[in-house]
Amino acid sequence: MTSRSHIAVSKDVAERLAAVAKDLGMTQFALANEILTLGLDMISNGITTARVREIMTLYKILTEIEVVPVPARIFDKLIVNSYNVDRESTVKAWCEAGKTLAAYIKAMFGSLNNISSLLPYLSDIFPSKKFEVKLTEDEFDLNIVGLGYSAETVEANAAALRCLLEDLGYKIEELITAPGLLKAKAKKVG
Repeated sequence: MTSRSHIAVSKDVAERLAAVAKDLGMTQFALANEILTLGLDMISNGITTARVREIMTLYKILTEIEVVPVPARIFDKLIVNSYNVDRESTVKAWCEAGKTLAAYIKAMFGSLNNISSLLPYLSDIFPSKKFEVKLTEDEFDLNIVGLGYSAETVEANAAALRCLLEDLGYKIEELITAPGLLKAKAKKVG
């Protein structure tokens, strides 16, 4: 039998714990033990509660915009094949994806600055060697090295980025693409 110990939590946390435990068909003890064990494991592995919240927010965004995980090499080949069939439609599709993401950001967060803490996690998603994003109140600077395996992949991502930033009120000042390289600088307009 597991020995028990009492800990104090705020009233609202205790009420939420009771409600969630009931919904899950668990005892409060079992749920609290599971949550605390997971939390302590994450903290002992260097993952702060702030990072968990940010990852949770990023996961929510990715599922809501229906991101589909595809191995990078397959994804690259799909983009190259699409470019070979119809370059203009491919660029347009990627631009529309950027605009869709911009609309989502505006609707859910108000501005790019309000999700700036999530930007470093994109390096975990993009298969790249270097992923740097600098965002201030009125400037955006992106430097990705190792993005994709082809010039077409970089151009597609550049189209999405350009349309995303323009729809969020930025003016592109520099956009450099080369196989595996995407560099962009933009300033907020107005």
